[in-house]
Amino acid sequence: MASKDFFDSQTDLTASKKSGLKMEIPWVIDDPAKIKHELLRQYIASWMLILFRTNKNYDRPQLVTYFDGFCGPGEYFCDEKKDAKCDGSPVLVANIANDLIAKDNQRKVAIFCIDKNKSCVDRLQDIFDQKNINKQFWKVYLGDFEQTINGILDEIDQSTVKDYPMFFFVDPFGYSGFSMSTLKRVLSYPRSEIFINFMVYDIVRFWEEDHAEGAMKNLFGSDEYKDVDKTRCAEERQLFFMNLYCKNLSEIAGAKFVMPFRINTPGQKVRPRYYLIHVSQHIKALRVMKDNMARVSDSKYRFEAIGIQKGQMTLFEDPEKVDMRNRIIDVVKKQKEVSFDPLEDWAYANTNGVSKTIKDILIQLEQQKVFEIQRESRKRKNTVTSGAIIRHIGGNNGAKN
Repeated sequence: MASKDFFDSQTDLTASKKSGLKMEIPWVIDDPAKIKHELLRQYIASWMLILFRTNKNYDRPQLVTYFDGFCGPGEYFCDEKKDAKCDGSPVLVANIANDLIAKDNQRKVAIFCIDKNKSCVDRLQDIFDQKNINKQFWKVYLGDFEQTINGILDEIDQSTVKDYPMFFFVDPFGYSGFSMSTLKRVLSYPRSEIFINFMVYDIVRFWEEDHAEGAMKNLFGSDEYKDVDKTRCAEERQLFFMNLYCKNLSEIAGAKFVMPFRINTPGQKVRPRYYLIHVSQHIKALRVMKDNMARVSDSKYRFEAIGIQKGQMTLFEDPEKVDMRNRIIDVVKKQKEVSFDPLEDWAYANTNGVSKTIKDILIQLEQQKVFEIQRESRKRKNTVTSGAIIRHIGGNNGAKN
């Protein structure tokens, strides 16, 4: 089934409608959600543009698909005054789609949104109907995320859509309704990515409750969450749960790259309410996400990349700090000589680094006679670029053995 046929055929997947909870629609958005949405907006804009250009270069249809689980009403009050509204994640994505399609009408953006609250679904669909000026497939489904997304994927499996880029934003209010088995299915698609809001604060609060046992098993994909040391403090239990979840995303769900970002929330001291976890199968996706994190993060709500095996390391680490230096020195020292491109990819996936901090550390280590950098002809000596060779020639210069 061609992708056009698939989108033309989708009319009946909302048959099992539920009434949803009664609540004020829309509600006042909080500051962490604003930051989260801004990050998504910047990332999706980069993601779409890169993939559109790549598909066009390979003479493939310029089609990308965005899924928004627990999507909400699509708009919120900006503050308690309730005299202005802010766009939610699905509408931010719809706006980006319109902007990019306006520059090339061969581009196609499919948007699937899911929520179990009928008022949210109706409001968002009304917004989509007004904004969908390019007649794209934008649909809001009423129902449970787990059941509904698997119904949609059953249909996608019969179409060519499964071969094109897909981005899944999973943003629940708690810790239930998105199982590890469903994430494994999502990651089986060759060009899929997932961005998960991992509500670790609630997990620490409720993991021992009998009513939460089924949800916890589905969330982690195993009973391993019960191995947490009850005598540890809440911060240590949070780190245990986050590390376990990321490990299972790799080992159970099959993700090649898992990068959790801690959100430092004012008033919470060192205990975050949630982590944002980016899951992908390609290093380029991870690089784009981390670069956008660096642009969005600020001093109030600061993102931190978390080393799954090494504990936390700040995303915007000063090159003078030794944690990242140690790890880069160890890798180059063991191999004696490495090319810059795979070394930079390794640092993106395994440290807090982004391009600037990685290059700064390499230059610093060259100046300190720890590394020798062989550059291609006519390349400046105050930077490191593709094609350079890095050799270990000295000691650790303060790094641990």
